Amino acid sequence: MILTLTLLCSLAFFHFFGKAVKKKPAVLYGVCILLSLVSIFYPREGGLPFLDFFFKKIMQRGVLAGSLFILVMLAPVLPKRFSGRKTIYLLRGEMAISASLITLAHNLAFGGKYFGAVFFGQGHISLMELHAAIVSCLMILLLIPLTITSFQSIRRKMQAKSWKKLQNWSYLFYLLLYLHIFFIYQGALLRGKGEYFFTLMLYSFIFGFYGFLRIRQYRIQKESKEKKAVPLLRIAGILPIVCLFLSVFYSAGKYRAALEANVDKIRAQETVAESKGSGEDKSDSSEKASEAAGEKDSAKPTGGSSDSQGSDANSASGAYKDGEYLGKASAYNGNVEVKVTISGGKMTAIDIVKTKDDEDYFYDAQKKVIPEILEKQSTDVDAVAGATTSSEGIAHAVEKALEQAKQ
Repeated sequence: MILTLTLLCSLAFFHFFGKAVKKKPAVLYGVCILLSLVSIFYPREGGLPFLDFFFKKIMQRGVLAGSLFILVMLAPVLPKRFSGRKTIYLLRGEMAISASLITLAHNLAFGGKYFGAVFFGQGHISLMELHAAIVSCLMILLLIPLTITSFQSIRRKMQAKSWKKLQNWSYLFYLLLYLHIFFIYQGALLRGKGEYFFTLMLYSFIFGFYGFLRIRQYRIQKESKEKKAVPLLRIAGILPIVCLFLSVFYSAGKYRAALEANVDKIRAQETVAESKGSGEDKSDSSEKASEAAGEKDSAKPTGGSSDSQGSDANSASGAYKDGEYLGKASAYNGNVEVKVTISGGKMTAIDIVKTKDDEDYFYDAQKKVIPEILEKQSTDVDAVAGATTSSEGIAHAVEKALEQAKQ
């Protein structure tokens, strides 16, 4: 949904302001740099909903940059009867430079975590995130010369053949762009985030459609006996994209099966927890009834008072029944659900079952809050700066789980 909206808005912008951009492209580049800087220093919490959506979901996530790169990629292969082809084709240089400048915000927003883990071993990232980070480094190396030579002043100083040979590397860049997207979303799917499935399908369709159009264009040129050669690099960049496009559909059933199995497992755990809770409630009520009857017959008022105080002290001591318990609470972008493992009357593990919070912010909260809760055996811990709501959501979800585990 966000990708489609961004593509349409980008196309509309260049359609209505294309002439102005062509006359004074430096103004557009300045705006892109300004937006990138604002995006880098944009606060994690406390912003307006519209600005949060634009800077966090579109700018920092690289959706706007990716959309512009997609338009540049499709410009030469779209059918001539397509109404927006002329606009895209004439402005593809300006689009490419704008996308490159905006990519700066995306890389700086996530570079601290991913590049730090790749080059300095700081923090922990998954295997898919590692692949995505490595691909991102290769993309940056390609993007620098491609962006510099996209400026008209630089292009005029180069020979036409040299410029075309250099720009042919853009086909490899498109392949790496899809691989980066594929690894990021595949990692999210493997963690049970099924909402990313259709977004990955959309990206796969776009890149697969591009591969189809590029091959079709090559065949038309060949049939018309044109001598215009297609470099091997183009074919090498197209075929893997098509193969990956098909592989995503092949693995779609596996992803769905894994997600359904995960949901079934959680439901089964909830059912077991509820059945245990109902059984414990019945036994507790019968014990309370017998205690109340005994107090009426023989207990002194002062003795009854001290007994109740002892019971309260027991409950406050933090002793819990062994087992696994689920808890759910409100976080930044929705509910967060945790599974708390109790062994020997104490919390031994806290696992995140489900969350809709932004991964980078939630990761910071999870990394600090969960170890502190386990160490202190208490949910009274400090929130992480910049991820306060996510931190409090985890703590409250653990509290909900512990309510079920109380003896």
